[in-house]
Amino acid sequence: MDGSYWAMLLGTLALASWMGAGLFAVIGTRQEIRRGGASRGSELVSLALAGVGVILAIIMAAGMVLS
Repeated sequence: MDGSYWAMLLGTLALASWMGAGLFAVIGTRQEIRRGGASRGSELVSLALAGVGVILAIIMAAGMVLS
């Protein structure tokens, strides 16, 4: 496959992981409002998904430069 196809695939995966991180952040906020305490699990999942998105975006940019 051409480098542009890999870039589109990695960009799509990065966007999907950032959307997942936002979803978990919203879910964690709703639970925090209901119970009055922060949900540590949703914070960690949101942070992990955001980190994966950043890594994928960096790999995507490197793939575009190298191709």
